[in-house]
Amino acid sequence: MNVPVFINEQLNEISQKLLIDHCNHEIIQTKDHTQFPFLYGKYALMITEPEPENDIHIVFDGFEKFNQYPIIAVGNWKANAYGQALFERYRNSYLVKLIHPQIQLRTLNMLRTNCFIYIDSHHQEDQSASLIEAMYMQLPIIAYASEYNKALTQNNAMFFRHSSELIDILHSLHPTKAANNGALMKQSISSQLEKLHLMH
Repeated sequence: MNVPVFINEQLNEISQKLLIDHCNHEIIQTKDHTQFPFLYGKYALMITEPEPENDIHIVFDGFEKFNQYPIIAVGNWKANAYGQALFERYRNSYLVKLIHPQIQLRTLNMLRTNCFIYIDSHHQEDQSASLIEAMYMQLPIIAYASEYNKALTQNNAMFFRHSSELIDILHSLHPTKAANNGALMKQSISSQLEKLHLMH
């Protein structure tokens, strides 16, 4: 697979207008605290497809061992046996909060706007929409170290393959480092979108 060509194809499918319409920053409202008590503190966010090849269990294991703040994972946990098994294992966990995807766009954007770090564990190139949106929203990103993820983020994300690597990154994060990485993510995706715009 030609990674640069595939990235251009993906970005062409996700127009800048769609990103502007779909990725709005939302403040936390009182009703949000009632529905999601974790909003009172720091949290990580992951929007994912619960497929075995995405190694989501590695991320969850890392956060349980890290044991400092929870990861909020949005996905269809009923889609397959792997997702169902994860849901059964972590349904009562304080450090892993599983949310089904049938939530309003405003709620999704509120979760994205206020997360401390965004985690992307996708291995497959055709699952990159949520990563592109996270970059556009200027979220600091820890991503699985695939060739595609490195190319899309222009090697500016933080990368892991194993839970131990993820834990090391989480321990190294502080607010300034996270904010700087978020700015890099926004710059990376904006430059790629601008380049595509000039080509058409």
